[in-house]
This record gives sequence, C-alpha cells and structure tokens, in this order.
Amino acid sequence: MKFARVGVLSLLLALCRVEAQNIPVTNRTLDLNYVATQIPKGDKFFFAQLDPGQFQQAVNALNAQIATATDAEFYVGLAQLVAMAADDHTALYLYLPQFQFLPLDFRWVDDGMFVVGAGSAYLNALGTQVVAVEGMPIAQVVQLLGTTIYHANDQYLHYNAAANLNFQQILQGLHIAPVAPTTAFTFQTLAGNQFTLQIAAGARGGIAMLDPPLALGPWPDYLDYGNAYTGVLSNSFFYSAPNKMVYAKYNTCEDLPGAPVSAFDSGVLAALDANPVDTLVIDLRYNGGGDEFLLFPLGVGLLQRLPKLQANPRFHVYLVIDAGTFSSGMYDAMAFVSGFLEYDEGLPPVNTSQVFTVIGQPTSGKPVGYGDVVSFTLPGSTVTGSYSTDAINQNMGVIPDAPSFNPDIPVSVRSTDWFARFDPVMAAILARSNGAPAPPSGSAVTVNGASFRIDQGIAPGSFASTFGAFGVAPDQVLVGGLTASIVGSSVSQVNFLVPATAAVGATQISVRAGGVEVASGQFTVSAAGPGIFVLDPTNPSQPGAIENQDFSVNSQGNAAAVGSVVQIFATGYSPLDSSGNAPVQVFFGDLPAQVQYSGPAPQLPGLWQINAVVPQGTPIGQSPVFIAAGNLASNGVTIWVQ
Repeated sequence: MKFARVGVLSLLLALCRVEAQNIPVTNRTLDLNYVATQIPKGDKFFFAQLDPGQFQQAVNALNAQIATATDAEFYVGLAQLVAMAADDHTALYLYLPQFQFLPLDFRWVDDGMFVVGAGSAYLNALGTQVVAVEGMPIAQVVQLLGTTIYHANDQYLHYNAAANLNFQQILQGLHIAPVAPTTAFTFQTLAGNQFTLQIAAGARGGIAMLDPPLALGPWPDYLDYGNAYTGVLSNSFFYSAPNKMVYAKYNTCEDLPGAPVSAFDSGVLAALDANPVDTLVIDLRYNGGGDEFLLFPLGVGLLQRLPKLQANPRFHVYLVIDAGTFSSGMYDAMAFVSGFLEYDEGLPPVNTSQVFTVIGQPTSGKPVGYGDVVSFTLPGSTVTGSYSTDAINQNMGVIPDAPSFNPDIPVSVRSTDWFARFDPVMAAILARSNGAPAPPSGSAVTVNGASFRIDQGIAPGSFASTFGAFGVAPDQVLVGGLTASIVGSSVSQVNFLVPATAAVGATQISVRAGGVEVASGQFTVSAAGPGIFVLDPTNPSQPGAIENQDFSVNSQGNAAAVGSVVQIFATGYSPLDSSGNAPVQVFFGDLPAQVQYSGPAPQLPGLWQINAVVPQGTPIGQSPVFIAAGNLASNGVTIWVQ
C-alpha cells in the first residue's frame, strides 16, 4: 500500500508575489473548478467529515474574490478549501519559481519556535525564539498557517508551521504580514531580551547554527537525514561496538537511486548477525512515508532471529518516532508492535511487548485515517497536490485511534538540546530509561537544581529549585515534613538541598516565609537525579561546568585533549557503592567514557564530581556530554575537545 511522503519539501506552501496577479483569472477559474469538482470526485472520502453545503459556501466565497484577490490570497484560499476535507493526505502543495523565501530556517521544539539557520544579514537571530510576526503572537501565526493544511494534532501543525513560516507570500495571503518588501519578526534570546528585525525576501536557507564557521562539532546521528530542501534523503545504519548497538536511521520509505530499501534491510540484519548486540535502534524520526512494506523484510528477519537475540537478557529494540514521523513511516512503527507484521506476512504471533519499546514524541500522523494517495496537477497554475483513495486501519484494533501514535516512553526535546548537539532520546535509550518521573504540580513547581528540568529526577541530598509567585523571599522549605537547607531565595525562586533522608517517591513540598506557607506542591524524589550544571544557561549551546585535567575551566579557547581527564560537576547522585563511588555512566556524544571517580565533591554538600577520560574517537570541536544514573539521563551540556 502506498502513502504520500509528507515531509519538509512536499508540504511547502508558498505563493507568488502578492504585488501582482501573475496567474490570470481564467486560470484561477480552472483551478477553482478543479478543486471544487474533481478532487471531491476522486477522493471518495472528501465529504466523510465535511458538510457539502459548507464546502460549497466556501467555494462561492472564494469565487466572489477571484478577480480582486491577490495571487497570495487566492491560492491560500484554495489550499484552505482542500484542507476542509480533514484528511492529512489530501492537500495542495503550492510551489512556483517566483515564490519568495525569507532567509530563515525554523524548528519547533517543546519550548517553542526557534531559528536554526539564517542568511548572513540576520545571524543575530540564530538560536533565538520567534515570539511574533508583524506584532502577531507566534501561537496565533501558527494557528493561521494551520488553516492551509489539515492537521489532526499539534505535532503536524507545529512541524509544518516551522517549514512554512519563511514563505513571505503565505504570511501575506493570510494577512499576517502586509504587502511590503520586508516582514517584521520579533525574537527573544535565552536571556529574555527581545528585538525585532525586518526580514527581506531572498535566497532560501542560509547558515545553520550548528555548521562551520559558526560552530565546530558533530551533528547528532538523528539529524543525519539528508537535505530536506532538495528532497535528497538517505537511509543508513552503523554498529557501535562500545555500546553493542546497531543504529538504523530510516528516513524514507522509498527506494533511492543506487540504494534500495532491500539493501538497507539486509544490511541491518547482517549487522545483527555479525556482532554482539544489546540494543537495536530503528529511528523513524522525520520519516514522512512512501511504501511501508519495503521495511517489512527487516521486520520479518528480526522476528525470525528473536529467539536467538533474546538469549541475551539485555537485548532490546527501540522504535523512535517524532513529529516528523508520518504516513508509512508511522505505520512501520505501528506494524512492529501491533502484530500486523506477523498477520500480513503469515507468521505465527510473537509476543514482543517485553522486547520492543516505542520512544520519542507523538507522530504527526493519525493511526486510523486515509491513504493510497493519487497526485494531481491544477490545470491553471500547474500547482500540484494529492488526495486519498482508501480508508486505512492497519492497527488491527491493538493501537487506539487517537490524534497521534504515541510513544511508550515520551522524551522531551527542547531548544537547548538542539543547540547543544544533544539527542535526549538516544540518551534515554543508552540509560535504559523507563520514563521520566511524574511531573511536579501545585503552586510550588520543583525541578532539578542543575538542569532546571523535570526529566532528570531529584535525588535525596541533591540541589533542587522551586519556582512560584511567593510574594516574599522564602526562609523555610519543608520536603515531606523535613527541613531543607536553603542556599538562595527570591520572590519567585528558592534553591535548596533536598534532605538526605527524604524518602523516594511522591513528596509534598511546603514553601514558607515567617512561618506562613506561601506555596505548596508535589514532586517526585528519585533514587538518582542526574543533572549537569551549565556555566551560562543563556548560551544556547549550554557550556557545561567542566574543568580540564589542569583544573582550568573548559572553553573553546581552552579545549580538553582526547585521552585527558575532565571533571564534570553535577548533582543527584544515588547512594554510594561499597567502594565509595556513585554509580554513573558518562557519554561524550554516544561514546561511553571511562570513569575514574564519581561521588561527593569535597567540602561541597550536594555537588557531584565525576572524573572521566575523554574517549578516543570523540570528534574535535564542540561535543555534547551527558551522564546516566538510576536509568535516568541528565541534561546535555557541551565540552570543547582538541
């Protein structure tokens, strides 16, 4: 069964310049008639969730403006008509040579929309968050962009809004931006400073923040998906001997020139056969679809080998998904865990529940929907699109129909992860995470005192921070009724040491001033809560609190040598073992490091010192570092290596 690959390229919605009507009214009429009559005729599900009368009213409204609307307004309206079908496989892809780009590239992560690439005139926008366009808040901008293409969930909306935000004519056609040579974008730095730039249309793309000459260092493996703007994708895999891991990056469910998926399938299976393997990662992030059956030989071969692989009690398979996982990319992940693969291939049922884990973020695709797409070309403008021809329900009733296919273990990805070259999903896999602790609640929100995040856990005896509207600076914190040692407080934040005798589990916190409770809440005390301190939290690349072997602070101008010992300062160690060390794993990228010491820093309660050797093979430049303890991974920080 074929599905459309809807990725960054195929969902580009752009419009010709709004200053002129480059497409004559006669051609517009042809296009409108095609959308109004031919697409509903070909897509038998077009009105499955749409009132035909409502659709005809919208067609009539656009027809009334056919002679007066700008090209941008008309073709945005045409895309909105197609989106009314409420099918994420039925869409209009508006792309013509005269379309205008803004030289910015964006990425939506869990903390908002961020600039990850920019033209040379706008480099000061790199690493900042987009907060408004022409004064309109970004949340409202994203919602308007979403009217041009159907989305069943926020994942699809955010993923495609990031791809379409730099098209000047879409912004103009939606009346977000005026008809003008430039568009005003307002940005905010991590330090909270805001500024506005007038962005002029120009060449697509620019300088990526993680690329030379702005930065030097490795790209995370999950970003190895080819050039999304030209559509040149690649599927790849490798074996990591230090981790006994086969990592397979499956970017597209399509045979590529000289690289059929069958070669990928057989190559991954051969790597499983030839090496000791604890972990198999099938990474489907950014896979926008194609033909899901192309990956089935890999699945069949894996199921056939499963009895032998499971002789190793550590063997586990991770299927990684995210907002870019759509259509056949999503159905491949579903097939591995739903039993559909065995059903389709005539294999006996296999219990994979203890071996397969889906990890990452919810998909942009919907588990039950429509597919088997047919492409079309509008007769008046040659703009292309596609529509569905078949109902799709491949989950065999095992996977609930929901807006997204959801992971077993959700993992948050934030802007600082991106700019620190850190993959929190891979970190969770290497830590063998069972998921983050339950999030904090109440008017006193408590987080790890090093990372300021809820993902890392909070251990007894470690630093923690509580945020709230206290009104006054607190002078007392009770954790489960135990008095915590305050190290700093203000009207909105109090930093403290969790009592060393605090019980593991859900815990009440009471923040007080002058004997009066000013805020309260609940958080989870975990056996370990690894968090690494950041030297400058306002720096997107997150430089770690790391000293070189000579006790000097690590920096770009003072890099650590491969093979040297560095000291990493963190918090949240678990109880010491019989040798007086706190159990920990240290990773430079995904390379495990030799740990020489892990435990309390002398004379500094709550501070965790880890002495680790920079492993051979660590790339020169800026590399991510994280630690893992108690099946939890820390935040990622960066270190400079020479």
